[in-house]
Amino acid sequence: MEKFKTIKNNSKAEIVEKKSKFIAHIFYVETPEEADKYIKEIKKEYHDARHNVFAYAIETGDRGYCCKI
Repeated sequence: MEKFKTIKNNSKAEIVEKKSKFIAHIFYVETPEEADKYIKEIKKEYHDARHNVFAYAIETGDRGYCCKI
């Protein structure tokens, strides 16, 4: 199996640019269902956000990936 970089710990970062706050979250997941769970939690926590943008990629074996952007 080839080595690749992945997420070690869930994390959050914030920046403010021109009076707008941008909040990023990163999570380690193994299934699309786990990813959807985190996405729903973030949307609920930031229900008043104007934009919720997300993406994920999950290795499915045989060098395949399940992606959603």
